Amino acid sequence: MRDSAGRAGQANKSYDELLGAPNLSDEERKYLRAEATLGHAAALLVLRGEKELAGILLEVKSATIEWDDQAREEDLWLEVAPEHQSLFTEEKLTRIRETCQEVSRRRDYGIAWVGLRETLPSVGPQWRDHVRQYISGKQQSNQGRLVRVEEPRFVEDHLAFTNEGELIVYRALKKIQEKDFPRDDTIGIFPLAGGRVLGRTWEPDVLVTYRNRAGVLEIDGPHHTGRRALDTSREHLLRDVGIAFVDRITVEAISNPVELNGSLHRFIKRLGDTK
Repeated sequence: MRDSAGRAGQANKSYDELLGAPNLSDEERKYLRAEATLGHAAALLVLRGEKELAGILLEVKSATIEWDDQAREEDLWLEVAPEHQSLFTEEKLTRIRETCQEVSRRRDYGIAWVGLRETLPSVGPQWRDHVRQYISGKQQSNQGRLVRVEEPRFVEDHLAFTNEGELIVYRALKKIQEKDFPRDDTIGIFPLAGGRVLGRTWEPDVLVTYRNRAGVLEIDGPHHTGRRALDTSREHLLRDVGIAFVDRITVEAISNPVELNGSLHRFIKRLGDTK
């Protein structure tokens, strides 16, 4: 398993550099080829002015390369949540497929076909109880649009998080909320507050409110490289619907408490100063 310093260094590299690393396993190489294809395709669509089509790719939860025994070729499967499948009309999926195939040919990634399918939920032995609770409306979560039939791995204050980085940022924000601001002039913290912007549903990592303004914090993961142009398009859409300020927490900051605290204080100050 890579340490935090290794992940931080990886986040600053291009996919060409990552794929050129020695001693990659077959599974690691497949993962990187899939993500590289998706990232290059999204950035290419943005540069071509097809921002709406590129924005749809933000809803792809994972990209997986699988071998097709019948056709004797590798396929790229884009997995999305069931509620987002309707965004991928046949016409749009065809354009996405053509762009991914173009990237694959030019980068020699070996992908012949691109398909779309639903993500499979992660379930455990208690799935019957969880499904009954959701159907009856008895089970609630801050991520109302996602049905989780397995207990989330990262939970605090009855809020669920998708990874450790989100939880670290939440704890740091909560400490600032409780220790650094007066009770009548502090921040609100809303992790994974799913909402609707023009044309699509998005779930920012953290929505923060301060002095009658709302800001969004996005938290970088170790494989964030290659999506910067796509993120810029996303930030513009968030600002268009009234989000005053959008900022990003880097992998390096998550692994450094002092840097994280400074980044969060700067974000809150800029949010408060935003006109």
